Amino acid sequence: MTKEVKITVKGIQKDDTGESNGTETVAAGEYYFRNGSHYIFYTETAEGSGESTQNSLKLKGDILELTRKGAQNSRMVFETGKRHAMDYATPFGVLRMETAASGIRLLEEEKNLRIGAEYELWADDMKVSSHRLTIDIEPL
Repeated sequence: MTKEVKITVKGIQKDDTGESNGTETVAAGEYYFRNGSHYIFYTETAEGSGESTQNSLKLKGDILELTRKGAQNSRMVFETGKRHAMDYATPFGVLRMETAASGIRLLEEEKNLRIGAEYELWADDMKVSSHRLTIDIEPL
């Protein structure tokens, strides 16, 4: 895999009423593999405001970490079968939430990577939403 990559992040979110919506982000970024971990770095620009968020992903085994800094700040950890607390910044203040992953997958091909995660977000011991995340990494 090359250092310079195209990253496509697709997310599907289903709320407690069963309504779902999707998002997709495509960005140029960097990929590294060190000490058994996959690292992906990219910048995301918000539509309308033009504000940037620096994103870093680390995948090692069945643990996926997503760190966001800039217009949005958060650190999310996804580990199959475990809950991890996080602070989620909103315009109204910071919410304490938890991620609960039911599966982390890695499909590694010669020139491409696909990372998949299925997880739930929880607040105050109540499920807020279910998510499916797919991250495709390919050479530029």
